[in-house]
Amino acid sequence: MKPTRPAPARAADNATPQDAAVAGADMLDAEFKDGLEAAPYYSAGRHWDDYEPAYRFGRHSARRHHGRRFDEVEAQLEQEWDSARGQSRLGWVEARGAVEDAWSRTPVDETAGPGGPVGLPRRGPA
Repeated sequence: MKPTRPAPARAADNATPQDAAVAGADMLDAEFKDGLEAAPYYSAGRHWDDYEPAYRFGRHSARRHHGRRFDEVEAQLEQEWDSARGQSRLGWVEARGAVEDAWSRTPVDETAGPGGPVGLPRRGPA
């Protein structure tokens, strides 16, 4: 029997935090940017740079609060928005729809707790 060699490391295994941030931003661009102006929560005169932090915050929040519904934590998210928004010009009222949209589109496997993926339904309005 031949000795087995370890499998070569995949690129994702060697990714830096900066690589992960770029990949995350690219995923947000691909999923939300093209349809932004058609989104029901879009405010005329706002730009991608205003909405991107809201989408990122929604994704991050869905992961932090896995197993919970958006409406259960909305008041907390509203309080956190000012510190999460960065340079976004959106107040919570404008950002809320984008945050909830990203929350509802966060894949179930990305919302798993420490024990791994859990069979949660997609988030959002029932």
